Amino acid sequence: MVDFLKANPFISMNDYKWGLSLPMIRLMAMDNTHIHYLSEKEINRKKSTEINGTNLMNDLGVPIF
Repeated sequence: MVDFLKANPFISMNDYKWGLSLPMIRLMAMDNTHIHYLSEKEINRKKSTEINGTNLMNDLGVPIF
């Protein structure tokens, strides 16, 4: 109950106990539409390209890592 009330501060404890049905509480608890802002580090990580090591070969035919 406490986690639900922290996530939804507009609902009072009386509304939680007596005003909402159990299916409504479960739907509201499963709501995944909250906005999650990325940090600068996460933005740079998403913009970076992944390097595939299969094409990196030296003169001896051994992959360089």
